[in-house]
Amino acid sequence: MESADASDLAPAIEAGCAHARQLDHLLEAEFAALSAQDLDGFEALQPAKEETLAHLTTLVQALSGRADEGAMLDGPASAGWGEFRSLMGRCREAHRRNDILIRTRLLTINAALRVLGRPEEHDGVEVYDRLGKVSGRLRARGYSEA
Repeated sequence: MESADASDLAPAIEAGCAHARQLDHLLEAEFAALSAQDLDGFEALQPAKEETLAHLTTLVQALSGRADEGAMLDGPASAGWGEFRSLMGRCREAHRRNDILIRTRLLTINAALRVLGRPEEHDGVEVYDRLGKVSGRLRARGYSEA
């Protein structure tokens, strides 16, 4: 494809920044919903997030076809391109944070289900009695295995 003048890219980069800001806002709202264990709120955010990601994907593909990194760093588009990259970096970190939170919650839930389903096969999950001490049944089994 032909390389475009950097000034022709400024409107596209500006639109990209708007979508990146929207994605950043959605990821923060997603984190708040996950932290509050508001699954309905989390699910309600997904269509807007998918739509925003689709816009960003289309935009990045169009930009990569029209100009190289060097052209975007020169002229009027350079400030917008730097802001876009910065915003996308923030979105990447927010997405990673949300992913870690989801994975941690899933591990916790799976461990609880294993304990509730078959306490004798707890796979190292600590079970406490009413006094807050590790259950004697589990400790006894641990000593017999040693």
